[in-house]
Amino acid sequence: MTSKMTASGTILVADDDHAVRSTLKEILQREGYDVIEAEDGDAALEVLRDHEVSVVVLDIRMPRRDGIAVLDALEAPPKVLLLSAFSLDTETRVRLDAKVFKYLRKPVPPERLLKAIAEAFV
Repeated sequence: MTSKMTASGTILVADDDHAVRSTLKEILQREGYDVIEAEDGDAALEVLRDHEVSVVVLDIRMPRRDGIAVLDALEAPPKVLLLSAFSLDTETRVRLDAKVFKYLRKPVPPERLLKAIAEAFV
C-alpha cells in the first residue's frame, strides 16, 4: 500500500482505473515518493482523514464520489493535481481553481507528472 517514507511527503493517488493507479504509483515510487492509493472518492476522503498527505493526484470521474465532490468536501486540501481525459466546463474550472494546484490531461506522460509533482513540493 505504501512505499518507504521520504522527506518530501506522501502522495495520494485516487483513480478508479486500477491500471492507471498502479502505473502512477510505480512512477512515483521509483522517484522515492511515499504513495497511498484510493480506488474512488470515498476511499480518497478516508485516506485524507487518516493520513498526512502532501499532494493528491485526483481523477475527476470515479464511482461513488467523483473528484469534484472530493474537492467540494475538503475545506483546505493539500496540493491537488486534477487528472481527466475530459475537459472541464469554464464554470466548474473557475469554481475549483482555488483548490486545484494543476490540471493534467490523461494520459499524462511520466515526465509531465513528475515535473508537476516536483512543483507541488516547492
